[in-house]
Amino acid sequence: MNIIYNKDSFDNAIEVENYPWGFKFKTKRRYWIETTKRGDRLCYQTLNPKTDKWCNVKKSTYSPVELLYLNENGHVKTYGFSLYNAEGVYKFEKNIDVEKLNKGQRMKICEAKAIAYMNSKIEVEIVNTTMMSDEEKEVREKEQKEVKDTINKHLGYVYDKCLIKNDLKEVA
Repeated sequence: MNIIYNKDSFDNAIEVENYPWGFKFKTKRRYWIETTKRGDRLCYQTLNPKTDKWCNVKKSTYSPVELLYLNENGHVKTYGFSLYNAEGVYKFEKNIDVEKLNKGQRMKICEAKAIAYMNSKIEVEIVNTTMMSDEEKEVREKEQKEVKDTINKHLGYVYDKCLIKNDLKEVA
């Protein structure tokens, strides 16, 4: 896979020549990855061959991290992972050069690893609460809140540990 790094704006985008426009015309299209605190998403713009003006930017949905690559046919594609797929984040990390990622992308990898780690430690039990009294439901809700708080504390700890290990956060 021919991964392309640091294409993060219209100005330094990958430009594809001879992009089809309808049945008759050929034009240009530019591709880049936008990184925000929500994650990455593919952006592209096509040059209108009739007016010679760039069309509005089209944007995909967010992924934790996305990179551009050229497939065997020379087409621009994206490569990334899902935030909740433990194997996906580790496979992604093995197949890329992490040092070429921006800080936001490396932080998203830490977030995904922390979530994967915590998910491996959590057991889920489905309980029918329809037959419980109001007092029992209240006790159960209190217990569940404590469990959620504990999970969130540990998740934050694992995430911070990853950030510090990768020089993405200063130690206080």
